[in-house]
Parts: sequence; C-alpha cells; structure tokens
Amino acid sequence: MKKKIAILGSTGSIGTQALEVIEEHSDLYEAYVLTANRQADLLIEQARRFQPAQVVIADDSLYEYVRDALADQPIQV
Repeated sequence: MKKKIAILGSTGSIGTQALEVIEEHSDLYEAYVLTANRQADLLIEQARRFQPAQVVIADDSLYEYVRDALADQPIQV
C-alpha cells in the first residue's frame, strides 16, 4: 500500500524536491494533498501531474482561478 503524502508548500524548493522523490518512488508514495500560498499556476500544473485528492491555495483571491482550472479533474479545491 502506498503512503499518502501531504506537501505543505508544494511549489517551493523543498516541496518540488519532495514531489521529485514521490515521482521517482511512485510505487511507494502518492501525493495526496498539495498546498501553495500564491503560485497558482505551478500548483495547477502539479495537480494535473500528480492527481492528488485535494489542493489548497492559501491566497483567497486565487481560489476561483485554481478551482476553475481544475474543474475537469477529480480534485477537491
């Protein structure tokens, strides 16, 4: 069974490195939750690539942008 990983700050340097590890060991880990402060475009890209169950954008003004961009995906925003 894969370990479900939540990455707080997935768009930062440590977060992107953590996603690289998850990608390299996709048999062991899955990105379950991704969060970002303001980098909505990168969060959207990561969400499409890793298909987490949920994504969180901390900046309220970007919520609708992220929600609309992922409306065609089974990802909770």
